[in-house]
Amino acid sequence: MSSEAPTFTAAVRSSSPRPFAYILAVLILAAITSSFESTMMYTSLPSLEEGFGVDISAVSWVLTGFLLVGAASAAISGRLGDVFGRKRVLLILLVASVLGSVISLAVPTIGGVILGRAIQGLAVGILPLAFGIIREHVSAKNLSTAIAVTAGAAMLAGATGNLVAGYIVQLAGWHWIFVVSGALTIITAVLAVWLPASIRSGARDRIDWLGGILFAPGIALILFGINISTGLGWASAAVWGAIGLGALVLVFWAVWEFKRKAPMVNVRYFGQRNLGITFLVTALTGFGLGGAGYLGQLIMQYPTAAPVGFGIPAGAAGLTSFCIGLFGFLLSPLSGRIARGGRAKTSFIISAITGILAAILTALSATVWDSFPAFIVSQVVLTISTSFLLSSLPLLVVEGSSSKNTSEATGLQSVIQTAFSGVGTSVSSAILAVFAVQLTPTFHPSSEQGYNVIFALTAILTAIALVAALFLKRRPAPVEQPDEAPNEGLEAPVHAI
Repeated sequence: MSSEAPTFTAAVRSSSPRPFAYILAVLILAAITSSFESTMMYTSLPSLEEGFGVDISAVSWVLTGFLLVGAASAAISGRLGDVFGRKRVLLILLVASVLGSVISLAVPTIGGVILGRAIQGLAVGILPLAFGIIREHVSAKNLSTAIAVTAGAAMLAGATGNLVAGYIVQLAGWHWIFVVSGALTIITAVLAVWLPASIRSGARDRIDWLGGILFAPGIALILFGINISTGLGWASAAVWGAIGLGALVLVFWAVWEFKRKAPMVNVRYFGQRNLGITFLVTALTGFGLGGAGYLGQLIMQYPTAAPVGFGIPAGAAGLTSFCIGLFGFLLSPLSGRIARGGRAKTSFIISAITGILAAILTALSATVWDSFPAFIVSQVVLTISTSFLLSSLPLLVVEGSSSKNTSEATGLQSVIQTAFSGVGTSVSSAILAVFAVQLTPTFHPSSEQGYNVIFALTAILTAIALVAALFLKRRPAPVEQPDEAPNEGLEAPVHAI
């Protein structure tokens, strides 16, 4: 697996041609670029709907395409960095991100924006590469601080994406989001050219290219079938053709990975009790994460004339999301403390319960009470749930895996979370489209029923995840013997950073 959590014991070069401050500053900027691109389009969705005259089901692919390509990028970027050099791969991803911005600006269709955003999704692989470069060139004395600061900057940049993009949309239009993103990425790429060269390891002929990327088009085909069903109906051969082809691709991918000696995505982990359950709850809660990313912006920005909407300007909506996200960031140490000492299961249970409560409160405040203060309360509860979720899931993986397989397993959990966030985005937008009402010739927002279906489905899936988590064994003894490792008979796990 290639998207692994950083460990703190890797050898560091004795000297570097660049000072520590420069290396850290560039890598922080790279992490900020990656995280900003992941959230920058949430506030622009209503503008894209109106500007292109399409429904939310089509516009949501601006997010879904990014997430699906991002999941594939997270799966392979670290491994490619091992083989070709992390600095070189980092520069390639930054250049690809600039290309994505250019395409989104230059092609005057919603398809062009979606294509550009999908290419930008490669930027999701930047953060694990940044951690790997830190491990190579930062001294042991500064290693933990450097990783923590870089990760913290990425989290804050993600929260800031809504704020900055909201005011850009309000003052200049959504096109300028790509101008700002492209400029930021160009600056980062230029500075990254002067990073010290990276160590290369691993054989090129052992890269499992197919296993690293094949799951993304499989999921995309299924989601495409679901989305076009809103216009063609479930009796359409095209709908079932896309869904069936996607399912076949996923089956082929799973069999392929199971038979690989060094798989990019080690599907054998699903056979371990605690890891299998953890990956299941990651997928189930990923649906809510995908919907939460943009539904709040739609509800806040849609006009009061819509069945659901508070008529908040894009800038104010972005500021609101930023403040709520900042609260969640400040709360993360508490969730991490509760999860310590083998209590990750407890932390996840708290996340699931508050997540169910958030879904219920959001539905009531937006569709029944029509109360913006109550809606803010619901989003604060949702942020609490998200904070506990994002800290508990990786720790559940750590508790359920042997030490030598932890990085590979946490990388797989990250890929599943990213991919199923894309699933949540696409499916929830398709539900909104099913219940759309025509407000103007170019504006078809969903009725209250559409939102209620999504929030009910989110609550149900989260409740299933909660029940599944109850079957987790607390702190299973780490097993280091090959006969219990999921990659029995395989070569040593590939380093992912």
